[in-house]
Amino acid sequence: MPDKIKIIIDTAGQKGHGSFIYLEEGRSVTVGRHTGLEQGMLAIYNLLVSKQHCRIGWNEEGLHVEDLGSKNGTELNGQRLSPHERVPVSPGDRLTLVNGLVALELENVMDLEETREYVFSGWPEDDVRLNDDMQSIQIAEETIPLSKKEYQLFKLMHSRLDHFVTRDEIMRFVWPERCVDDTELVGIDEVNSLIYRTNKKLQGFFVIKSVYKKGVYMKREYAGSDSALSR
Repeated sequence: MPDKIKIIIDTAGQKGHGSFIYLEEGRSVTVGRHTGLEQGMLAIYNLLVSKQHCRIGWNEEGLHVEDLGSKNGTELNGQRLSPHERVPVSPGDRLTLVNGLVALELENVMDLEETREYVFSGWPEDDVRLNDDMQSIQIAEETIPLSKKEYQLFKLMHSRLDHFVTRDEIMRFVWPERCVDDTELVGIDEVNSLIYRTNKKLQGFFVIKSVYKKGVYMKREYAGSDSALSR
């Protein structure tokens, strides 16, 4: 029996791309949309996810998941769950939200991982590493320092690599303290300026682009990369 269960958010179709939380026996965790006000829950930066979408718990009977009456639904191995009904779940099962748009992966963990450095595989020569403490990214042997807002923007865009992100999602992720009660206090020019500054620092590695009426996406910029953009 594992000591803990690790719950990982996968919003980009690639394992490990996202936030995670540890769940211990006798406890539960609520999964919901990021609002900037949530505490003790697993927050997802997607407007289609409900504020309180589902709950994953672990009691003497084992792991279970419960949809909390979400608007766009919770699916377990492709089957949509009935609201407010606890269903057994196991590590390895496929748990998705919003018709598969967001996936939650459950992994057994024997020892708590004491690190705040996230590793993203897939770079041709080395890994891409994000360091929360230093607010920097490392690609191969090069370290790129970023400001707090630039780092938050990169973290969001990299978790959704080659996928569209709305400017509203960027505002809520980068400026949560200013996006309360659906009051927009962040201007489009401020978002565009942040994208411009971040692009200058990422030059040669990644590029953030805008597409009219679709949103913003980030792709790798190394030679030969032509990732297909999810629509």
